[in-house]
Amino acid sequence: MTLLGSALHRSDSAAKVDGSARYTEDFQPDGLLHCAVVRSPLASARILGVDTARAADVPGVVRILTAADLPDRRWGTVIRDQPVLARDVVRFAGEPIALIAAESKAAANQAAELVELRLDPLPASVTMADALREDAWPVHEGQPNRREAARVRRGDVDACMLDAPFVVTTRIESHRVHQGYIEPRATLAEPDGAGGIAVTTASQAPFVVRQGLAALLDLPMSKISVRVPALGGGFGGKLHLGLAPLAAVTCLATGRPVRVVCSRAEDMRAGNPRENSIVELTSAVDRSGRILARRAVVYLDSGAYAFDTPMIASIAALMGTGPYRVDAIDLTAVPVATNTCPTGSFRGPSGPQMVYAVETHMNEIAAAAGLSPTEIRRRNLLRSGDRGPSGELLPDVTMGECLELAARRLEEWRRDEPAAGRGRRRGYGLACAWWLTSGAPAGATVTMNEDGTATVTTGGTEIGTGAVVVGVAALVADTLGLPLERVTVRSGSTDVGPYDSGSKGSRTLFGVGNAALMAAEAVAGQLRDEAAEQLEAAPEDLVLADGRVSVRGLPQASVAIADLVVGAINRTGPVVGTGRFRGAPIPLEGSILDGMRFDAFNEATFHCHAAEIELDPETGRIEVLRYLAVHEIGTVLNPDGARGQVEGGVVQGLGYALSEVLDVGADGTVRNADLVDYRLPTIADIPRQIETVFVAGHPGPSGPRGAKGIGEAPVIIPAAAIGAALRDILGDQPRALPFDPIRVAAFLDGVDETRQP
Repeated sequence: MTLLGSALHRSDSAAKVDGSARYTEDFQPDGLLHCAVVRSPLASARILGVDTARAADVPGVVRILTAADLPDRRWGTVIRDQPVLARDVVRFAGEPIALIAAESKAAANQAAELVELRLDPLPASVTMADALREDAWPVHEGQPNRREAARVRRGDVDACMLDAPFVVTTRIESHRVHQGYIEPRATLAEPDGAGGIAVTTASQAPFVVRQGLAALLDLPMSKISVRVPALGGGFGGKLHLGLAPLAAVTCLATGRPVRVVCSRAEDMRAGNPRENSIVELTSAVDRSGRILARRAVVYLDSGAYAFDTPMIASIAALMGTGPYRVDAIDLTAVPVATNTCPTGSFRGPSGPQMVYAVETHMNEIAAAAGLSPTEIRRRNLLRSGDRGPSGELLPDVTMGECLELAARRLEEWRRDEPAAGRGRRRGYGLACAWWLTSGAPAGATVTMNEDGTATVTTGGTEIGTGAVVVGVAALVADTLGLPLERVTVRSGSTDVGPYDSGSKGSRTLFGVGNAALMAAEAVAGQLRDEAAEQLEAAPEDLVLADGRVSVRGLPQASVAIADLVVGAINRTGPVVGTGRFRGAPIPLEGSILDGMRFDAFNEATFHCHAAEIELDPETGRIEVLRYLAVHEIGTVLNPDGARGQVEGGVVQGLGYALSEVLDVGADGTVRNADLVDYRLPTIADIPRQIETVFVAGHPGPSGPRGAKGIGEAPVIIPAAAIGAALRDILGDQPRALPFDPIRVAAFLDGVDETRQP
């Protein structure tokens, strides 16, 4: 390899810096209508009427739609249970009730304010405690709020609990957080002149949007095209249909282009945030600190509609053991319907709360067994040849290497600890986790052009990580012996490239990269075949480098790739290769899986983070001074990009841990739907030092050139590392997130009370 593993130039950087990159809201087709959404102010109500007369009189209003104007079809990620517009009842504050299409955004917004909603308030199950009561108000009439559970079982947990010297129980509550992408959700739908629609949307998964719209609108997929222009962040919040149903039905009703764009407040009230949860873990432990059995019960707030939560519940169940060997397990995760905004995917679904719960639990087991937090982990870590909770074989487990690197760094920090500020206290903590690399399907085509350049087409979406525009391009360039600038990637459109399942699951470079690598290898084979005759050499003796094909050991015997391509077109046809990839099924052994929509971790990755913090006991404020992130992700193809993923993930994880919370009031409304009261971390909040270490020497067996995924893991660990550092200071740590100053101060008061004689 020559390109891979070195610093790589991002071809899309200049356009993003100079403002020439075009996002969904930048497209202005002729005849464009602007669509405003009338949303429910109540969390639970019967719709008695929708009076649109005054709204219709606003100059510029073209069409108003309510549920009465639409067929009763539903959409959803896993279960199709969500109407395009609320029909008969509303189930969360912010649910769409009516759509206003107008010639200008101002006219649409003015008309929306004049729509009169006659709503009869109904009881509401706003919290999971409300929803799980025996006499709970059903969010969906005739259906229980407790939805189908995901469960993994192995061994006799009850027997282990009865016989164990120690039984430790930990209960953790977590909060909702918004993905915090800079570009709010936006969709443009246009008639295509042939009975179909063309959709431009801020999405991580254009093929998912096409599939969902086809089912919802009863149109063939061939009648729907979806493209994703420049994308201003997603983090899982743009994996689904989003605003596409609203834009599409209005486009079909008016016969004109229609754009729907969320305001920041709309996005935060009616987007799909990370779910709040309750996690209870109970473990049987022997006298040496070895975990014998674990029972986990997890409740995940899915909001008013199922959305992604059935899938997320499966991941949460698998996360119940953490990266530790536990022979007897009973792990259950339950989605719970509430009268709140539907929750959805957010980078590392269920990860931050599950890692915090598991690692807090490990710290409590250490205390019960009289061991250090590091030692309890050493004694229980998964090792090569073990099986994960689903029964999947783990041939190469590197968790121990990650732990030892982090533990050594913590000791170094302790030794060189500078004096803390007056009244402040220093703490040191670490946390371990494992994560997945999704093997979801991907396709790519590589076409050689007559000038010797290569074009890669794929349905994969460049979400801003560089995985497609840099990583995929570099894989192809390296395989074909071309400079990186001679490879162009066209992506993110259902009309341009083959199917891709979306930018998710830490799988973009893994999946699209594998497909593109297969396609590039096919092209390289064709070029060798074309050159073999001219160079009078066997194809296997030919190498591709610097835009030429030459005989190995005889660089003077060579031919330009451009000449080969022109000759091939005239003799045998275009030089084109296609690759398709799907992770191989994972054999499972020894576990029973019920209701699981996600059954195992493909290409597991291993991680350990360490944190040095300073606590101000007077205010409850935590400052993170130094942070270490150790990751084993196979072969690192793009070091700068991988480090960027880690550093960004750490900062996002610190926001989850220290400041961010989507505040849902008792009435079900979001009370901080702006970026003033919703506290995203800023430059003033991040550590002075974030150090990233990649553990080398463990290439993934099925990744492109040995690569595994890195997109999600960095965000799932910081809360646990900070919690461990708090325990180092206080001898205890909070059982609820986040660690904002008010909550930490209250926790400190409780700790002080328990210490009083």
